[in-house]
Amino acid sequence: KAPNDNQGVNMVKLGSTLELLSDTTTMLGLDPETLNFKEEIQGMKMTNQSNPFGDVCSQGSAHPYTMEDGSYLSLREANKLAGPGKERMALYRIHPENHAVMDTLAYFDVPRASYSHSFGMTRGRPGGDLAVVLAQPVYTNLVKLMSKATMQAGFETPEGVGTMIHHKFGEADEKATMQAGFETPEGVGTVIHVVPLDGGEPVAVETRPFFFTHFSNTWSSGPKKVSFDVAIASYLFMGYFDMGIQMNKTRRDNWYAEHNNSYSTTVRFEVDLETKQVTEKELLPKGEACQSEIWCKLDLYKIHPDDEGKDYCGFWAWHTFANSTAFSSWAVSRVDLCAPGGARVVAMWKQENVYPSEPTFVPEPGSKDRTAGVVMFKVFDGNKNESRIVVTNATTLETISEGVLPIHIPFTVHGRWYDDATSVVV
Repeated sequence: KAPNDNQGVNMVKLGSTLELLSDTTTMLGLDPETLNFKEEIQGMKMTNQSNPFGDVCSQGSAHPYTMEDGSYLSLREANKLAGPGKERMALYRIHPENHAVMDTLAYFDVPRASYSHSFGMTRGRPGGDLAVVLAQPVYTNLVKLMSKATMQAGFETPEGVGTMIHHKFGEADEKATMQAGFETPEGVGTVIHVVPLDGGEPVAVETRPFFFTHFSNTWSSGPKKVSFDVAIASYLFMGYFDMGIQMNKTRRDNWYAEHNNSYSTTVRFEVDLETKQVTEKELLPKGEACQSEIWCKLDLYKIHPDDEGKDYCGFWAWHTFANSTAFSSWAVSRVDLCAPGGARVVAMWKQENVYPSEPTFVPEPGSKDRTAGVVMFKVFDGNKNESRIVVTNATTLETISEGVLPIHIPFTVHGRWYDDATSVVV
């Protein structure tokens, strides 16, 4: 019996165990054949954490990387229970055969550790690989989080300061939403931390305030430069998914427009590590290039595994507001970043009243074509009231086959595919 059911955001294979994880350093290990519970990994109990005195390893990223040796590389945040002093954000590794040791690779200390759902990492960079950590202005109060046991209580900013992301919908809504607890001081920017994984000196550059969900990719764009593509917005994504908004069509369709067009969008950043200058470019403006009427809202990216950490030419993504003004007009889209005239959506899978989740790309073995293979995703069909697995041609997104699932599965966020050698297909 598993000790909790709160680790269902993502999963990763670590040694012979399938680990379920979320935005903490706790993981639940399952047997990949039977899916029976095997172990619980608790970051706060692991050795070799390397935290400042009084800090507790409380948060982590739900988007780790699997290294060449099968080890798990992720991000953690160490917060203070009370008192003065710094907090810490660190990159760490867990070996596939020893789940009790947290091997800290690199870290940086900050006044307050930020909530960071994901992070970026280069691969094969001359001179050593880099991690990119976005410290958005969202902070945790551990005492409130533990005493109240809600995210709303645990995320805060000092009293009396303004907020960029707390929007009132009326007293009842304000009390009901998680977003009421996510606040940030006005004028506080997001800090881009570029961290050498060999323990070298990190580079920190403060830029305009923004919030983010997922990285598409990160790579070295020059000897002293690093670039990354990421979904950013002027709001924190959790607030919009409050059930009071999602169950009301008018509110969910109009919420972004009513709040300063706070749709998320895919933006490319480049950081010059010498001059500490940051440039940014919106990759897919709304309209024809994105096949969207009001905004180009793409997220839950998947890329070819050989492109991870390197310059690349495209991705697959979950697409909302697809050819519609309705949020629930969902699609899976393929984006060509190297298309003549600029990035654009070049293929789309979409059916009326059918709701796909995150796509998973499986490359064609031996092919040099980065779009050759299949893209799979789970859908809920509102017309037939059933859930299905859909397999499509990765280049065209035309359906190859479908399979009806024996149970209804609501919207799911993340998943992974493993080949036959792992005995796991998720």
